[in-house]
Amino acid sequence: MARPRTPRRVTIVGVGLMGGSLGMAIRRCCKGVEVIGVDREEATLQQAQERGAIDWGTLHLEQGVAEANLVFLATPIRVILELLPALADGIAEEAIVSDLGSTKLQICLAAKKLLPENFVGGHPMTGSERQGIEAADPFLFENAVYLLTPLRPGDDKAERLAAFLEQLGCSIVCISPERHDRLVAHVSHLPQLLAVALADFIGERAEADSLYKELAAGGLRDMTRIAASPYEIWQDILITNRDEIEQAMQALLSRLQDMCCIREEDAWRERFARAARFRAAFPRQSKSLVDAAHTEGYNQ
Repeated sequence: MARPRTPRRVTIVGVGLMGGSLGMAIRRCCKGVEVIGVDREEATLQQAQERGAIDWGTLHLEQGVAEANLVFLATPIRVILELLPALADGIAEEAIVSDLGSTKLQICLAAKKLLPENFVGGHPMTGSERQGIEAADPFLFENAVYLLTPLRPGDDKAERLAAFLEQLGCSIVCISPERHDRLVAHVSHLPQLLAVALADFIGERAEADSLYKELAAGGLRDMTRIAASPYEIWQDILITNRDEIEQAMQALLSRLQDMCCIREEDAWRERFARAARFRAAFPRQSKSLVDAAHTEGYNQ
């Protein structure tokens, strides 16, 4: 007998921006699916229910996941790692457990020990600079690239999860956890740290000469927009993907040092041309990857 494509009950642990948006998308696109919210704050659950993100909520993880067919962990990375042991004995045998964490290797290594038959890593490449259930958007996942990192190739549960997420309008890409962390270190984490470094660098000079701030034009504003992201959002990312981020930063530092030595006009022209070609090739409808890690916390 074929398994149903759509689960009957979905539980979302952490109903902030990302979890709330996911719940809204499920209730909009998958009629008849019961969506349960789990959170540490009663007020957050109440607001999530009022906004239509969940059918009902609970403060108790065991109650929320007991009969779920599909469980999403939409919490900070450190909380995901804390929740995995509790889920090992609390979910149904055939349940799928996934997460929305912005790094994958540490999560998948832990899940391989604790939930080897149930877990499929996930990372929706979408987000917002806003936070909280009040910022949740039922269309946040529409047309978004959604990365899945199965624990093993050809995982049937990964295929079922992909089919479900496609109903929400997501484009699914399956890769290994190691490749995931290497890619996002370059396209998401490195841009964030560059924005912070540039804003901090110019900010120091602005303390001595206020015209630095007054003359800040579109280029500086565009490049430093994400520098306003709170450290609390990035703390777990920087810890759990430290090696890949350091390698990306060292490689870029080497490139910047090479550029300091350029004296020939043709060399500069070629660098500008290559950069422009790459930038022009960005998919027009894709959401900004540098926002992908802006997930809302379980207790925020």
